Amino acid sequence: MNTEDQILIAAEKLFMERGFASTSTTDIAREVGCNQALVHYYFRTKEKLFQKVFLAKFELLFSKLREPLDSDDDFFMKLRRVVDTYFDMVIENRKTPFFILNELILNGERRKKIKDMFFANTAREEIYSRYCQQVEEAIRQGLIRPIEPMDLYLNIVSLIIFSFVAEPLFTDFLDYDEAQRDAFICRRRKEVFETLVRSIKV
Repeated sequence: MNTEDQILIAAEKLFMERGFASTSTTDIAREVGCNQALVHYYFRTKEKLFQKVFLAKFELLFSKLREPLDSDDDFFMKLRRVVDTYFDMVIENRKTPFFILNELILNGERRKKIKDMFFANTAREEIYSRYCQQVEEAIRQGLIRPIEPMDLYLNIVSLIIFSFVAEPLFTDFLDYDEAQRDAFICRRRKEVFETLVRSIKV
């Protein structure tokens, strides 16, 4: 692994743990075991390094739409697969929702930069366009009620993300052990899918 990749990994770890404001390029260099000048050599500024890490995480969430959209499954099976892949991804990256929400809410200027970078990519635009087409086709076929594709996508993502945002609160109050925490997320996975189906199915 080259130094540039090591810096990215270290930056991701520290940004996830501390947030942008509380992480310095000195901290990142120390984590890698290199000098601070190398961080600036590869990424120029902390903001550019952060944008690279942040956009990769944001894209990871969005790109999970691709595989279900490419499948021959019916609409509701595709929806189930979207829910399952998002849950699996967040289970493997539990800090990602907090990281994205925190940094988007706190920094309006960064929000605009991320938006510009995100929508400038034609591959992401193509994925979202295909998603919209499939939602609209399900509406035309009478499978689901009329709903804006963006509203459905926000329902999917918000229900899933809030399951993880709320999990520490509920499980700590109830003194859940690790097995009970896993069972809680398993229940949420099933409940989120069934809630979504009930909300749109004709």
